[in-house]
Amino acid sequence: MTVPPSTFDVTPFLTQDEGQHFDRKSLLHGPPGAKKHRGRQEVRDQVARWVAGFANAEGGVLILGLEDDHTISGHQLPSDALQTLLAVPKARCQPPLPPGFVVLHNGHELVVFDVPSADAPVQVTGDGFPLRIGDQTIEASESKIQALKLQGLVESHESRPSPLKLADLNIELLGQARRGAGLEALSDADYLIKRKLADRRGSELVLRQAAELLFARLGPEHPNAGVRVFRVVGTERRVGAVHNVEERPRIEGNLPEVWQQALSVIGGLIRQPSRLVGNRFQVVSEYPRFSWQEALLNAIAHRDYSLQGNGIEVWLFDDRMEVVSPGGLLPELNLQELLSRRRVHCSRNPRLMRTLVDLGLTRDQGEGIPRMFAEMEDAFLPAPQIEPTARNVSVVLGNTTTLTEADRTFVERLASEELTQEEFRALLQAHRQTQVDNASLRQLIGLDTLGASRVLGRLRDRSMLELHRAGAQSYYTLAPGLLPADHADRGELPVDRGELKADRGELAADRGELKTDRVESLDPAMQGAIAEIGKRPRKEKLREVITQLCLDHWRTSAWLAHHLDIKVRNLVDRHLGPMVKDGALERRFPGKLSHPEQAYRACQLQGILLLNSAQNPAAPAPRSTESEAGADK
Repeated sequence: MTVPPSTFDVTPFLTQDEGQHFDRKSLLHGPPGAKKHRGRQEVRDQVARWVAGFANAEGGVLILGLEDDHTISGHQLPSDALQTLLAVPKARCQPPLPPGFVVLHNGHELVVFDVPSADAPVQVTGDGFPLRIGDQTIEASESKIQALKLQGLVESHESRPSPLKLADLNIELLGQARRGAGLEALSDADYLIKRKLADRRGSELVLRQAAELLFARLGPEHPNAGVRVFRVVGTERRVGAVHNVEERPRIEGNLPEVWQQALSVIGGLIRQPSRLVGNRFQVVSEYPRFSWQEALLNAIAHRDYSLQGNGIEVWLFDDRMEVVSPGGLLPELNLQELLSRRRVHCSRNPRLMRTLVDLGLTRDQGEGIPRMFAEMEDAFLPAPQIEPTARNVSVVLGNTTTLTEADRTFVERLASEELTQEEFRALLQAHRQTQVDNASLRQLIGLDTLGASRVLGRLRDRSMLELHRAGAQSYYTLAPGLLPADHADRGELPVDRGELKADRGELAADRGELKTDRVESLDPAMQGAIAEIGKRPRKEKLREVITQLCLDHWRTSAWLAHHLDIKVRNLVDRHLGPMVKDGALERRFPGKLSHPEQAYRACQLQGILLLNSAQNPAAPAPRSTESEAGADK
């Protein structure tokens, strides 16, 4: 059913972020003050892809004429071009989707496509099957979309009929959902039908289980749709005479009520210790608020409600919180995807998720788990553990800080400084890893390239970081005033920190090895070979010695640089990297070039050639494919 403009309220979307069920696009492009109209064909192609992606997922709203900063720019299309654009879902999608419509707001006309979830895969004619994942639209196979449709919209518990009637639902909650969806002008029955929470059977409205779980005035008939909360005195559950578990009263009701009550009960049990916030210690929540609330909301939204023998359980131990949700991971998800912090979206209960978004309880952008990890990391707490079994999924949040004594000492030196969270994280990274660069800071706190450059530049201007220019491999180290007193005894190689980007990660491990590596005595023959190549050796001679040093031994770049008296950066850049490429050396961790224990060893064939060469001076030495050049000492 296409919603006429008179029943669609665009207001809730004007300040909403893009996510699983909403996207906005400008019809202009170019720099401020010189905006031009986007190509009409480009816009039509984009509309076809976006509406099909929404239809293949859980439905959604696409609005054209909104800028990224939420400014309303509207459209300036002539009538015939506008009608062609509105007809794109019907003309370009198979099966056809409802056309768009125009909404007038503050003197601007916005083009709106309110897309229902389709019952079968939708194809953009001649251009595949798009699928909405978080705030992205990706390509998918017809079979994958069909499987999602069958599992989420047909076979799930939420899709089954409910014995309740419309009069049994909470009218206030229904109104809240309609307003959040921009559909306040619809009747309660029409809203339920639009969200696939009910169906018309002649003159009768038949509710689905999702409607009962979400809106039942007296709570759903499901025996375990609520949450049980346990407080454990200690770190392990005990029974009998040493029983140490206290169960709080069961939390029951419709899902929005369960959510609100659970927040209150669990929030009251979470302690408020002193934790590091920025570069100062403050009294904060034992667990980051977003992290534990996201774990709970995921349990409510994604649990398997067909399993009625048990419900969601929250266990609060002295050292951790565990949130246990009935039902294993969906087949379309795997643990590695979740732990990799990639945005993923796959709903066991798509009707529930869409309506929870309307109610404002979640944004459903696929960002929840990645942000949960980031919040724990920002609070210097262990990464969340996700433990799936065939029967349930547990999320474990630890509360033991990852700060070391060295970290605490460093933080104390910064106590008098006024720092933003980003500036502090950059300094701490430089302290922990001996250096920080744009790429590592982007990965650490999610900034873009320009944002990371600004943070590092401010710290350099305040003489807290020192810049070491090396083109794309430029990096920063702590200024002398922030270095620990024993810095001079660390055996570090400041001039060598700018190694190849892929190999920088070796330095942390290499520096720790130097104390033992440097006292190792090389045999006289090897010492003689090194002395023989001189201060500016020819490339072939130097690489032959490197290969001999790496025979039957894993050698770090710092160890080799020390014995050969060559800068680490030059050694890796000009010799070790190319030798790996030529097959003369192999890396200990070939799939993780920046592994902290990265090392090199001569390949077996090179060892045999060198051995033969030593036994038979007339035998040809291993040849390099590169031209000869002096090594920069």
